[in-house]
Amino acid sequence: MKNIALLFVLILAFSSCQNFDDPIPDGSFLETPTLSTRLVDGTSVELTWSSAQICTINCPSIVPASFYEVWTKSLTSSTNYKLVEIPAGQMSYLVEGLEPGVRQEFFVIAKRANVSNRTNRVMVVPNELPASQTILEKVSFDYITHPQVSPAGTKVIYTISEAGSSVQAQQVFVFDLNSKSEKLIFENGQYPSWSASGEKAVFVSGGQSTSAIKVYSVVSREVEEIVSDSFLSYFPVFGSGDTTLIYFLDSLDGGDQSVISYNLSPFATNPKAILRDVEDIENDYAPMLGMNYSIEEKSVAYGITVPKDIPIGFSYDVVGFALSSPTTLRNWVVSDWNDSNPSFSPSNSDLLAFVSDRSGANQVWIKNVTTQQLIQVTDFQESENINIGIASLSWSGMKLYVNILTGSGDSRFLSIDVSSLL
Repeated sequence: MKNIALLFVLILAFSSCQNFDDPIPDGSFLETPTLSTRLVDGTSVELTWSSAQICTINCPSIVPASFYEVWTKSLTSSTNYKLVEIPAGQMSYLVEGLEPGVRQEFFVIAKRANVSNRTNRVMVVPNELPASQTILEKVSFDYITHPQVSPAGTKVIYTISEAGSSVQAQQVFVFDLNSKSEKLIFENGQYPSWSASGEKAVFVSGGQSTSAIKVYSVVSREVEEIVSDSFLSYFPVFGSGDTTLIYFLDSLDGGDQSVISYNLSPFATNPKAILRDVEDIENDYAPMLGMNYSIEEKSVAYGITVPKDIPIGFSYDVVGFALSSPTTLRNWVVSDWNDSNPSFSPSNSDLLAFVSDRSGANQVWIKNVTTQQLIQVTDFQESENINIGIASLSWSGMKLYVNILTGSGDSRFLSIDVSSLL
C-alpha cells in the first residue's frame, strides 16, 4: 500500500513538471529576440531587444516569452551570471554602475514553458564618448563612399554613388577642407586612398570584369594609369615609401583571389607579384572590406570573410601580414562578430581603428594591438548608421574620420576627436 501511494505521488509530481501556466500553442514558436545597446553615459547602458519578423508569405506563428533573463560577463570575469529577470511586455533594461572603459558583455534569454531562446551576444565599453563634427554632407540619397582624409587633414578624396543610378561606376572628387570647394577629378572610380605624403592618391577605375588602378597628383591635378587587369581590383593602398601599391585582385572565379604588390619603379622588370592568396567563401557578401597599410609596422590589415561555427556560417575578421613575411597571417581583430574596414593611426601604429557590430549595430572601435585594449568610439542609433559596404575609416592626428548614412537618405562624413578616449 505504501509503495502504491509513493508511486501515485511520483506520478503527480512528474505530471506537474509537464504542465505549464503559459504553454506555447501548437504550431507556434517562441520568439528569438535581437539585442541592441545604447550608451546612456560613462557608467550606464540601455539594453533593448525586439522580435520584429521580416516575413510576407507563409509566416510562422511567433509567440512572446513569459519572461526574460538578462545575463552578463565583464572583462574581469570568465563566467556568465544572471543579472535580472524581466517580466513579459518589458523589452528593455538599464544597466547602471558600470566601470568606465571596461568592456562588458550581455545577452538575453527569452523563456516560455520549457523553451528558451537566446539573443545575440553584445559588447559595450561605456565611456563619455566624444561628439562628432560633420565635415561634408550629401542629401537625397547621393552617397559618399569610401572617403579618406589626407594625412595633413586638409583634403578629402571620395566617390559619389548617385541616387537612382543603375551604373556601377562612381565619380571621384577631392574636397578642400580649407576653401570648402569640391573638384571632380575622374568620372569613373572607386576605393580611393592617399599616399603617406599626401601628394598623391590612388583609386580603381573599371567596369564589370576589368579594372585599372590610377594615381592622381595633387600638384599637377593629372590622372595617370598605373596597372590594368582583366580582373577586378579593390582597395589599393600605397606601401613602404610610396614606392609600391598593394591591392586585392579578384578573378571572379572561385578561389582565385589574391593580395597583390606592384612595384612603382620604372626600372622594375617584373613589377607585379602575388603576396598572398585569399580564400573565397561562397556567399553574396563582399569577400573583403577595406585594406590599410601601417608605415611603422610595415604591415597590411584588411577585413575578410572567415568561416565560423555561428548560425550564418561566417563573419568578417581583420587580419593581415607583414610585407617581409606575407605567408604568416596575423590576426589583428578576430571575434564571432563582424570586424572590418581597418585603419592604422599614422601617429601611433599601436592604434587600429575598425568597424564592428559587436554592440548590436555597426560602430567605430579602436584596438590597441599591443595591450589588446578595446575602445568604443561611437554609439550611432536608428537615425544614423554605418554601411560597411561603402564605409571607410581614416586618421589625421588624433582625429578619426568615418562616413555614415541617415534615416532620411543623407550621407555625412564625420570627424571625431578621440584624444579623450586614449
